[in-house]
Amino acid sequence: MNIEGYENRFVAFLDILGFKELIYKIESEGKESSDFKRVRSVLNFLHEESIESNGQHDLPIYEHKEDHILEKELGDPRISYISDCIIISAESSFDGFKSLCNKLTKFSTDIACDGIFMRGAVTHGKIYHHGPMLFGSAYQKAYELESEKAKHPRIIIDDIVFDVLESNLGKFPLNEHAITKVANDFSYLANFPLNYHPQYTPSWLDFLLRIKSRILYHLNVFDSRVSGFGQELRNLDRFCCWKEVYGWELCFDGGNDSVLKKYEWLKDEFNSTLKRYSEFLSVSEGDEYWGGVKEGMRILPIHWNGIIWAPEKELGRIR
Repeated sequence: MNIEGYENRFVAFLDILGFKELIYKIESEGKESSDFKRVRSVLNFLHEESIESNGQHDLPIYEHKEDHILEKELGDPRISYISDCIIISAESSFDGFKSLCNKLTKFSTDIACDGIFMRGAVTHGKIYHHGPMLFGSAYQKAYELESEKAKHPRIIIDDIVFDVLESNLGKFPLNEHAITKVANDFSYLANFPLNYHPQYTPSWLDFLLRIKSRILYHLNVFDSRVSGFGQELRNLDRFCCWKEVYGWELCFDGGNDSVLKKYEWLKDEFNSTLKRYSEFLSVSEGDEYWGGVKEGMRILPIHWNGIIWAPEKELGRIR
């Protein structure tokens, strides 16, 4: 193809889960609720990133000019978004794929702290992506993969990506620390990669604790076995701070089995992350007392305790 600006690139299509229901809820409330503030915060973040990145977690490169040094992002990432959909493309190289994975993880981890999760797909192919102008078969394929194959709160990687980058297999992020491969299923980006967290969370542990509270909220909201806002839930809210994020009039009546499955899958991903990286989340030998934890893990998995979804047990102020 000999059309200027029409090129092979890696392309990702992302969708914000539950966005339509959030909008209906905001409009029914008719005021600046916690949900409205969360949606505005997330969309403001995406808007600012589509214009100029805030620099956190970016992969800068520097190009010498005659009288100055130009700073650019590795892999030439380009971002477009409208409402609950985000499209990101990057150059057709290993550096481009690195940049794309980095940007996707930056987005997904940041908005997850607001209790909002993403689903998406990454592919490779022809696209025209310049400013607001966006079209091409790669964009269409990424959209179809997300809507038909992603299923869970994850970002799947099309098999064609591994074919294009065959000579780089085993190098980060094309290895098991960044990408999970499930037999007879698509590969997908790690939801909670080791030591990757937004700048406003002081550590990876603090990030995991915040994400844990968000997952617990969705599990209890969508599980029909949970109702009202009983003592167990009130006790848990002291740790999770749900009222600050989701509104002060909490009620867990209702349930939705199809949505619950998505968060059960995310819960399993979270628990697997804790198990896999337990050595980084345990109290060290020289740390005799850490926030109420004298030994073992500083954070424990999520489980069903017979009444609600909760931590396996309390660990002082850290669970």
